[in-house]
Amino acid sequence: MGLGLSSAQILLELKYLGKFKNFTSVAEIGSQELHFKKKDLKTMYSQGGIDESLVDKHLNLDNWPNQPRESAKSLYKDLGFTEYTSIDLNKEHGSLAHDLNERLTDEKLFNKFDLVTDYGSCEHAFNIAECYRTMHNITKVNGLIIIVQAVYGGNGYFLFDRSFMEGISAANKYKILYSSYVVSTGTKTTSASEKQFHIPMSEDLIKSLKDLKSLSICMVLQKTQKDQFKIPYQGNYFSEKYNCYGFNRIYNKDDLSESFIPEYDIKNLSFKILIKEFFRRLKKKFIKSKV
Repeated sequence: MGLGLSSAQILLELKYLGKFKNFTSVAEIGSQELHFKKKDLKTMYSQGGIDESLVDKHLNLDNWPNQPRESAKSLYKDLGFTEYTSIDLNKEHGSLAHDLNERLTDEKLFNKFDLVTDYGSCEHAFNIAECYRTMHNITKVNGLIIIVQAVYGGNGYFLFDRSFMEGISAANKYKILYSSYVVSTGTKTTSASEKQFHIPMSEDLIKSLKDLKSLSICMVLQKTQKDQFKIPYQGNYFSEKYNCYGFNRIYNKDDLSESFIPEYDIKNLSFKILIKEFFRRLKKKFIKSKV
């Protein structure tokens, strides 16, 4: 598992935009490596205003795709992160050993990390909902979650689409700071790194492209509150589970980000849900009056 050019690009862009201000800690799902060459990373550093001489310290970077490979930890160090953790059963690159199919119970890790990433790792765990619960639990409030997963051309148990990403975002009140499709063409740079391109999340645009090697979806999410992880539901099941009719997307002018707000429609809510919500609020008000 590793970060290609497109993953490095989104990290550099977030750094350039100031989204990593005061960020010091990062946790990655999977023992991540850097899957590109030194020359291409130097070019990206130069474009992003980062000292390109830092790349010379990454001794294993040009070994890709052979071994030994460069840990992604070196990239995050260049971006100003001082604490790096990865979670993987294989224990490679110093990973914290944990079966991602199982509930993470070490509460010392909860709400600990400024940035949490999934660069094509969660797809390899069959109990995928538990993976995203783990990511949610270990991310700080106002921390960022980066997910890059295959739409097709992947090698895990699952393929992903917008409804999966937006469902998680809506259920857990994540703010979407960035979204794109990542196109891999199968061609390479002059340094032999695999070319990858971020393009707008448009299905019409995808239909116009031919001979793609793979297609992924990329989203940068911001955790906004400390609530427990919520499983998304589709259709009427969402209203029955979470006492709201659904969610409306709202766009924020800064950075063209987007959020979700609950949508209520009394005419479409069952009497059972209304009664349940009435007593929930009554109980909450009673508890507050006792404090």
